[in-house]
Amino acid sequence: MSRRAPVPRRLKVFVCGEPARGDDAAGLAAVGLLAPAVRRHVDVVEAGQLDVLLLLDLPADEPCIVVDAVAGLPPGEIWVRPLADLVDRAHALAQGGRAPQPRSSHELPLEQVLALAATLRAAPPAGTFVGIGGSSWKVGMPLSAPVAAALPAFAAAIAAAAEALRAPRP
Repeated sequence: MSRRAPVPRRLKVFVCGEPARGDDAAGLAAVGLLAPAVRRHVDVVEAGQLDVLLLLDLPADEPCIVVDAVAGLPPGEIWVRPLADLVDRAHALAQGGRAPQPRSSHELPLEQVLALAATLRAAPPAGTFVGIGGSSWKVGMPLSAPVAAALPAFAAAIAAAAEALRAPRP
């Protein structure tokens, strides 16, 4: 009787954004550029806005990638951080009285969604955030020139995060 090697789990990639809102479509455009070799190992979930339920459905030991365009960075700048760092940032902002105020319970900022998931899971979700700075969020607008030019680098950062999370842990 032969023993088969365990089949590695596919990595969830939660892509946030609205395809019709300028730079908010950058994540969707970037995952479309991922090489087939990367796509074979990931499950792309078009999340629109990240929902805590998506994170709660992940097994405790299963990492994920969250991809989004963000305000506050220079347009086209790539930002890669462990999800746990964003949870720490959300807690620090809340303790300092500077947490962003959501307009609705359905529109929590990403860091607050991650912090809520960390509270409900008793630990931050494992994984990586890969973001790109954006500047144009209007409905019906295309990607801004700096974001469009940075799409290959954005896709490469997503692929690198996927490879790092899939690598065997010592």
